[in-house]
Amino acid sequence: MLLGLAHGVLYALIIPPWQAPDEPGHFEHSYLLSRQWHVLGPVRPDPAFELNLIASLYANRYWDYVPHAQPDQMPLRLADLNTFAGRSRTLDRPSLSYVPYALALLPVEHQDIDLQLRLLRLLSACSLPLLVWLAWRAASLLFPEDAGPAIVAAALVALIPQHAYIQASVNDGNLADIASGAFFLVLTSSAVSGLHWRSGLALAALCLAALLCKNTTMFLVPTAAVAAVVLVARRGLSRRDALLASGALLAVAAIGSRFAPRLAQWRSVSLTWRTLIAPGSYDGQRLAHYWGGIVATFESFWGRFGWMNVRMDGGVYLAIAIICGGVALAGVVRMAWGALPRPRSAVGLLLNGLAILFSSAFILGTFVIYYDPAGLFSQGRYLFPVMLPIAVTTAYASGASLHSRLGRGIVVAVLLALLVLASYALFGVAVPFFA
Repeated sequence: MLLGLAHGVLYALIIPPWQAPDEPGHFEHSYLLSRQWHVLGPVRPDPAFELNLIASLYANRYWDYVPHAQPDQMPLRLADLNTFAGRSRTLDRPSLSYVPYALALLPVEHQDIDLQLRLLRLLSACSLPLLVWLAWRAASLLFPEDAGPAIVAAALVALIPQHAYIQASVNDGNLADIASGAFFLVLTSSAVSGLHWRSGLALAALCLAALLCKNTTMFLVPTAAVAAVVLVARRGLSRRDALLASGALLAVAAIGSRFAPRLAQWRSVSLTWRTLIAPGSYDGQRLAHYWGGIVATFESFWGRFGWMNVRMDGGVYLAIAIICGGVALAGVVRMAWGALPRPRSAVGLLLNGLAILFSSAFILGTFVIYYDPAGLFSQGRYLFPVMLPIAVTTAYASGASLHSRLGRGIVVAVLLALLVLASYALFGVAVPFFA
């Protein structure tokens, strides 16, 4: 947890202001929310604040780091900026994620805007150790007699460069990631110890909270529905617990669809599905574009900084892909041979894996096939709500264990590899680019 916190704080302090995806828009919404408190509705723009934000963009050499030309004359409104900062605003996209930011701004509402941004970034960085703990606890529930998988799962959450970078920026995903991580911890606990009405209500509340934070958590709706069917069908559950737990989980779909952003609205869902099943969506040229979107998603899951325009060396991504493929293949083979550590609940592990599939399908189907065939809108950070299942299942597939020499070697190798990757990404890529 301390290592994760240090990793996030370094990104919060080293990366120049406004050099994170949509950070100006997220900060603007947080600032306006602290004055208007329209939590579930749009906020009104403030021309004076916009001018202050634009001045900060100039003062912090924003255009030196993005592929856009700096205007010769400073505009008065963000809409007049020919850059991401002017187009990626969230005034009409309410989110619970802005509430902690708005509260944190109250004591410093008259301070310099750069100081306010740094404060919110440090607040964001505090989410990383919490996510590390959630991953550790979930893996410990599945493997109570072997700390190896828990160590690897926690290390993945703490040390993946892109995860630390995004968690240490001002955005609408941090609270969604925490709510999703807590959802999977309760889900894993329910799979291990049994579902009861309290855990069912907790799962429903966490799912709804995540939906009200960010629409990339829509995968939690089918995950909750499947969990309701699977966990309620298990023996030992009273009729009262079954009715309350399943009712709470299944009600999330209806409630979440009422308040969730536009992706959950029926018209949008209908248009999306019609696009996904259209024969023309799968011709040769579009398939090539889809592959580009998948590659961009993979790269930006591990590390693409700034506004996704600062890449690591191509060989690094290739090495990561080979290692990930090798771990997956070895995991399948060793699982077939019964050589992997036996989880306390196979159902819990399967539900975590199913959530990864739901999340991947939602991201690729929505942000690549429907929104933009070139995959420009698809980013790896959209997978961060499912980071806990990714970390836990990867730790399981790696064969990490403290009970064998090979397992201990895997734990040490993973830790060293992640430390090297984190150091290279921060000090070998991000710092030289932004220096």
